[in-house]
Amino acid sequence: MFRGRFPFRALAAAVLVAGTALQAGEQAPAEAVEATPAASPWWFRVAPYVWVTSTQGNVGLGRIGADVDVSMGDTLSTLQGALMFVAEAGYGDWSIENDVILARLESSADTPLPLFGQVKSTLGQVIWTSYLGRRLFEAGPFSMDLQAGFRLINLSEEIELTPGLLRGRSRSLSRTWIDPVIGLRTRTQLTRWLFLPVRGDIGGFGANSELTWQAFAGLGAQMTRWGAILVGYRALGYNYDQAGFEYNVVTHGPVIGFECKF
Repeated sequence: MFRGRFPFRALAAAVLVAGTALQAGEQAPAEAVEATPAASPWWFRVAPYVWVTSTQGNVGLGRIGADVDVSMGDTLSTLQGALMFVAEAGYGDWSIENDVILARLESSADTPLPLFGQVKSTLGQVIWTSYLGRRLFEAGPFSMDLQAGFRLINLSEEIELTPGLLRGRSRSLSRTWIDPVIGLRTRTQLTRWLFLPVRGDIGGFGANSELTWQAFAGLGAQMTRWGAILVGYRALGYNYDQAGFEYNVVTHGPVIGFECKF
């Protein structure tokens, strides 16, 4: 009798084990899905860049004014140091973006008379633009963000006359002001790897500057999932006249940078 019941018991055990395994297999995907963490709504972007500029316009102090016409070659020959980068943090459709430019330029020339040796000029420039942004809409390969914030500019210049027949002397000047700005930023995905970033802002509105504006258009190439190279052209304009100081210039030139987003 033992031998007769063994095959039945063995078959029943096999069916029970198989059913248990099948049930576990059916539950495994659900458990795996539950264990997968949700994607974080936070994202970050860092983009160092180089902006080679030329500047045209006029500047003045009191009754003394001068036309400005600085070529890209002049900028490169007098540039002593620069740091330019964009840092952005976002949560879903909201973002805070900061664009910082630090530059120092130095030039020197002999004076026409022997009263002094040389005239040396050192110009320091800080431009900080900060935006709070909100995604307006996104449709297929196109997206648009509305941004509002401020742009701070600090200009400092020191002029030194080295000794000649007379003792040397120097004079320094510094101006800092902040303007509200509002703008739009768009991005169009042309192909899987190429995209077109365009942006612009306008501000001042008489708060300090009568007008400040900025425009940029470029082409980006996605090199990796998190990194892209961008090239483009940028222009920044100011119309400022306060406390006897006039700064009415347009700075423009090509831009190349690297964007890292994670």
